[in-house]
Amino acid sequence: MTTPPASSSIQRSPLDSFQRAVAAGIPPHSRRDLVRAAAIIAAAAGSSGDMRPVVAGTGNQVDMTRSVAQDGDGATAAELPLPLYPFGQPVTLDPHRTVNWGPFWVLLPHVWAGPLRFDENGAVQPALAETVEPNDDATVWRLTLRPDLAFASGRTIAAEDCIASWKRALDPGAVSPMAAFMSNVDGFDAYTSGESTEIGLTAIDDRTIEIRLAAPDSSFPASLATFVWAVIDLDVLDDSDVDDPLLADAGAGAWRFTEFVEGERLVMEPNPEYWGGPPASVQRVVWRILDGADAVTRALDLYQSDDLAIADVPISMLGTVREDDALSRELVTIDTHASTMAIGLDFNQAPFDNVQVRRALAAAIDNDVWASEIWEGAFVPADSFVPPVVSVISDYTPAATDFGPPDSAPNLLEQAGIDPLADFPEIVYFQPATDAPDDIERQGRLLQMIEDNSGIVIRHDTTLTHEQIEARQRDNGGHQFDIVWWWTVSDTAKILDTAANPDSPAMRGRFNWSPELESIGEEDPAAAASRYRELIMEANASVDPDARNEAFRQAEQLLLDNAVYIPLGHWVQRFVQKPWLQGTRQGAWSGSLPVEIDADVVIQGRDD
Repeated sequence: MTTPPASSSIQRSPLDSFQRAVAAGIPPHSRRDLVRAAAIIAAAAGSSGDMRPVVAGTGNQVDMTRSVAQDGDGATAAELPLPLYPFGQPVTLDPHRTVNWGPFWVLLPHVWAGPLRFDENGAVQPALAETVEPNDDATVWRLTLRPDLAFASGRTIAAEDCIASWKRALDPGAVSPMAAFMSNVDGFDAYTSGESTEIGLTAIDDRTIEIRLAAPDSSFPASLATFVWAVIDLDVLDDSDVDDPLLADAGAGAWRFTEFVEGERLVMEPNPEYWGGPPASVQRVVWRILDGADAVTRALDLYQSDDLAIADVPISMLGTVREDDALSRELVTIDTHASTMAIGLDFNQAPFDNVQVRRALAAAIDNDVWASEIWEGAFVPADSFVPPVVSVISDYTPAATDFGPPDSAPNLLEQAGIDPLADFPEIVYFQPATDAPDDIERQGRLLQMIEDNSGIVIRHDTTLTHEQIEARQRDNGGHQFDIVWWWTVSDTAKILDTAANPDSPAMRGRFNWSPELESIGEEDPAAAASRYRELIMEANASVDPDARNEAFRQAEQLLLDNAVYIPLGHWVQRFVQKPWLQGTRQGAWSGSLPVEIDADVVIQGRDD
């Protein structure tokens, strides 16, 4: 998983305190991780299909195919060294106490299993649950557990164990930082506040669980795939030392934590009770904990000395890697993209209360130049908001809007009777002073492009901290102009719900697309917002994939037509991987880290 050094997004959008880190500025390295808080929790069981790795290498690319090791084929039972980048986040192994930080989304499911899991692209896959089925309007979900499940301790897993684990995550005295992914369960608010002991979780029998939701959610399986839904052997917790961070026998995943040296390393070894059987080759995984601003650079050094099997390649290091013959042969590019960088504009602040102005600004942006020259190929141009990986795994057809060539922007303003120099108030883009100089320079070049092509002047203020910028947003009731970065962890387009639903905290008080807006000329953004809300409700209540996709597609078209967000590009993830590590599966969801270290992952030909 590619990792940021500090924040994960130039998104000033998500949702509550544990998601605030999403709102920091672009850090000096590529980031894949903390944005999962901002990413929408959406996926649909049964729509993931038979996914193959969507990874292509350059030069003599790494063999990413799934080749199972057999006796005598040269594979060796060995130790696999991988990087873990906490970047200041606490490394806590308890899945109900861990913060919402991207690398943990890949690390923890190796040890802590829940009903479902994500594959490398974000499609939902079975884990402890054999089936997950909704009722007709997606308000009730019935889970059937696999037979003969056991914790690493050897104790049998029953439906009541699952519910007891989930109630632990919702304990009013220690609500999980990831509890937002359980928030649609009926009774959530009253339960987590301690006002009620009733919650929509029922054990029908030893293998059957019913989950009642407060509102329809056809994408609920993706919530169930997040690690907060992990099942823990509470007997092990009761018997263990309160200071023991490992909880080595409490999980139900393929691996057990067996060693943890804070700030240095984390070790996993196979769980002999795992229902899927033991790995055939790798017998020990050592996660090297690399913290601090130079973590990615140190990881590449360790990779070159053969002390890591994988290392991320952010844009700041891409040139170095390409110039090194050995590294360039091992460079891997993930060709399906899971994020969208976009411009967000406040409907409540002039001049962006006028949809025609928003469209003119959008037209002024040459997305090809932005991606290839300003960002040097770290992004590909975007003409839709929903990231491409959703189309790959759910047959979603994205909407798209052509705002016109950059030289059309002045004509659009003229047709609207607008002179940007005479009619506009001051427009300011506040970018945190702590952002990397290179990223500040890139954002400045985007603003200059807009001015050159449209005459719309945007002052670039880089003097404030993130906290000060957020305080200004609260005072003003919105962000006049902002650059945001949205990620999806879904195999549906439910990112449209979290990102732009007029009822979403990402929209209210930030960009303020609302049914209460006033019309300007022939433009009626209020009617569009109202219709958008209806389409989102329709999509959430539809358990038919085609109907859900169509409702989301119509909603996305409204979003683009009203320039609620102006898509810029989709990020391209890159990493290097040793040729002696084969059979791994990495993709748009997992980034550089293997999503599952199973019997297909083999180490061949490594000289120790």
